Amino acid sequence: MAALLLAAPAAAQAPCTTPDTPLRPVMATHTLPPYPELSVMTNEQGTSLLAVAIGADGVPTDVQIANSSGSLRLDEAARDFVKATWRWNPPTVACKPVAVLTRVSIKWDLKDAPDDLGQHMPSITMTKVDFPPGAMERHEQGKTIVAMVVAVNGDITRAEVTRGSGFVDLDSKALEIAKTRYRWTAAKMGDAPVNTVIFLIMIWPSANAP
Repeated sequence: MAALLLAAPAAAQAPCTTPDTPLRPVMATHTLPPYPELSVMTNEQGTSLLAVAIGADGVPTDVQIANSSGSLRLDEAARDFVKATWRWNPPTVACKPVAVLTRVSIKWDLKDAPDDLGQHMPSITMTKVDFPPGAMERHEQGKTIVAMVVAVNGDITRAEVTRGSGFVDLDSKALEIAKTRYRWTAAKMGDAPVNTVIFLIMIWPSANAP
């Protein structure tokens, strides 16, 4: 008589005795996103509030802008960086990790922007003769960023200081020099020139600089 093989009963799964755990960030990944260069040029600051859907593996599956910083450029930079870089230890329920929705904020403060931003923008280092009277004696120094609108004929139709040096006299002089000392050529779209925004960094060196 052929033997009758019976499957062994499956072992009972041990009950979960570990307490549920909350959502915890992986702190090494929660760094500040790079400050957009153009936002530095135009003095943009604020706080981006994001709604983040986190999968059971701790990786964001979706990031949406819940409240704007006032700058779409900053908001998008925050959203993209969080989705690509930030990670969490997901919460567990009955010993199993679960997906969750949370909110995070990114504060954009220009004091956190690195000093080398703007390195791809045209820059001019001022000489001693460019300084306003008394400015060097007062040890005034810094960077002034000027934005100019260049018309199709090369004329400057608008110019303003978008980020100051901290000294009104230096910024006023930088604006004057930018508008009067140089000639600019508008960019072209195809073969036709178009109104162009140019950012110019005016560097006021230390009085001790060579």
